[in-house]
Amino acid sequence: MRNVEILAPVGNMESLKSAINNNADAIYLGAKSFNARGGVENFSFESLKEAVEYAHLFGVKVYLTLNILIKDEEMKEALNVVEKALEMCVDAFIVQDVGLAYLIKNTFPNAVIHASTQMGVNNLEGAKFLSEAGFTRIVLARETPLEEVRRIHENLDVELEYFVQGALCVSFSGNCYLCSLLAGKSGNRGECKQFCRLPFKLLNKEEYFLSAKDFCLLKRLKDLKDAGVISFKIEGRARRASFVGGATKIYKDAELNDFNYDEKEIITLKKLFNRGNFIEGYFGDEKKIYSKTQNHIGVSVGRVGKVKLGKKFNEIFILSNEDIVKGDGLKFFDKGKEVASVGVMDVKKDGKFFVLTTTQKISAGLTVNKILDAKLEEEILSRKRQIKVDAKFVAKIGQKAKLTLKHEDVVAEVESESVLSEAKTSPLTQEEIQDNLTKLGEFCVENLSVEMDKVFLRKAELNALRREIQEKLKVKILEGYNLKNIKKQEKINKKVQIFDKKSKKVDIFEFSDLKTLKKFKDSDAILVYKFSDFNADEILKTANEIGKVIYLDLPPIATYEDLSKIKEILKHEKIGVVANNYYALNLTTKERTIIGVNLNIFNSYAVKFYAELGFNKIVLTQEDVKLENLKNCGASLFAVSEYFPEYMFFKHCPIKEHIGGDCGHCKYKPLVYEFGKYKFNVIRRKVASCQFVFKDSVKRKKMLPRDLNKVIEFENV
Repeated sequence: MRNVEILAPVGNMESLKSAINNNADAIYLGAKSFNARGGVENFSFESLKEAVEYAHLFGVKVYLTLNILIKDEEMKEALNVVEKALEMCVDAFIVQDVGLAYLIKNTFPNAVIHASTQMGVNNLEGAKFLSEAGFTRIVLARETPLEEVRRIHENLDVELEYFVQGALCVSFSGNCYLCSLLAGKSGNRGECKQFCRLPFKLLNKEEYFLSAKDFCLLKRLKDLKDAGVISFKIEGRARRASFVGGATKIYKDAELNDFNYDEKEIITLKKLFNRGNFIEGYFGDEKKIYSKTQNHIGVSVGRVGKVKLGKKFNEIFILSNEDIVKGDGLKFFDKGKEVASVGVMDVKKDGKFFVLTTTQKISAGLTVNKILDAKLEEEILSRKRQIKVDAKFVAKIGQKAKLTLKHEDVVAEVESESVLSEAKTSPLTQEEIQDNLTKLGEFCVENLSVEMDKVFLRKAELNALRREIQEKLKVKILEGYNLKNIKKQEKINKKVQIFDKKSKKVDIFEFSDLKTLKKFKDSDAILVYKFSDFNADEILKTANEIGKVIYLDLPPIATYEDLSKIKEILKHEKIGVVANNYYALNLTTKERTIIGVNLNIFNSYAVKFYAELGFNKIVLTQEDVKLENLKNCGASLFAVSEYFPEYMFFKHCPIKEHIGGDCGHCKYKPLVYEFGKYKFNVIRRKVASCQFVFKDSVKRKKMLPRDLNKVIEFENV
């Protein structure tokens, strides 16, 4: 049985040390560029080297995130980051862009690449495609069901990683374009502005209708391990070091305890960060949205008993089921809505009340939540992880003092500068040696052996021995770790040739109903059916009538049941696919497959990757990139020209969330969300299972470079 890795998020050096001191097995972090958390501190090359060495000293693996889409003109610098990281012996790269993955594999063939969750792999077929493309680990989409995790593991030799704690994006990862298309700030470029966390108007109410709850999968760890997951990933590179350390320790303790845990650990996690009182991701049938507020709500500890108003300062009397101390953070709620927050600067006990002084006006009867626990923070950040060593100290008259440290199979040895003489007064004692060796920093002496005559050794020289051997052992441990990575650094000095080639001019027409599609049967255009409800009989009947291939615009998410239906219809030679996720790339012939817009083709290297595999029809990204710079490399390139932008894709059911009903009593109807001047329609797309599309209510037109083929979406006519 393979051990499970606890993988911790790291946004700066403080959180890195917190993760390691709380027993992380691996960490993931970003450099200053090319990562999806552009808003956090991240690491310069200098601090990255320090971070990698510190982690490797403890045997902790380091994964560098290069999990954004990358422009052609940025590829040289991105590859430079990879090269420098390999020199530092980074263990693996988490990549979203297939163009970058293609370039890494063609330059550093031994480099280890993990498929980012932004690639949206949610089934065996998608995992198989990326495994064959050279990815050794798949970070599965949060929407991936347990039975599909098991199916991947049983049929494919690839490592599986799964998010177990943190924020839940309302949209399917990698296919959220809300901030990108509305404000030019792309989540796929590390610039997400979290518009989904803002209030939207729906059904004549304005609340946080798109703000998803946080998830916690402590209860599901054994199920995930049994299904084949080898890495439990904690989300939170933008969160405090205390969250990183606290969550890491809780998950590591559970893993070491055969996945058992105390329910109090849930309370601890909620204090560290909690939107909406946690859900089990997509494992349960709980509501996914917390519409009352969109930020950290902590845990309820009591209520406001009474208030004494003053001219400037007010006294708040709180009835709490746990202590409130200086440094705590509190929030006050009225029927679930946040009305105030207070950092505790001073507090006193008055009978059954904790009394705070504040300038804020807070009413009696409000619910009090603790969002920061000062004692908990101090406890988490004070933990230290040490490396156990065996020590041997030999001090004989007429010889140099010798100090040896051994960690596993790594041995370091140092000698004193001077030859020892017999002590006339104050001989060196074993207690002095033991005390001195408590100051070894990252190392902790587990077994000490002393062979000593009655000798004299200056304290300064003993200290120098300790400092020298401490550094020497560090170097030897890191040399041993890095030897395992040397092969990954091997570079192939061959240039990837990017060339342009003229292709036949043709357009793609998209239709949401088959009656309209039939009216264009004599057109030279490629005909795409963007279905709402999958009806195989109607699709096949239409294909036979018009006598040409109909391409089915497949959704980004597909369950086993969905795939069974899709695979059946693809036996017909007149049915092709528009692949909006990796699962769809091997369902039929390459001639009958179009690389869809949701595969995020952002650079010429991604085009070349697909063209070399034989895909000859590629729709480029709808994100902001200079389309005229992209080379076709042997494939026909298309770009959206007239279309209703699709901003997000939901696996949860907004109908159940906001209207009610269940799958047995479906109350589906299209919903309209409003956000300032914008109106968005939410429609259902169904194969065997449902998913929902959050799209613009207004058609957009985009000017394209002359050489590009167009994708035009037709309204029902």
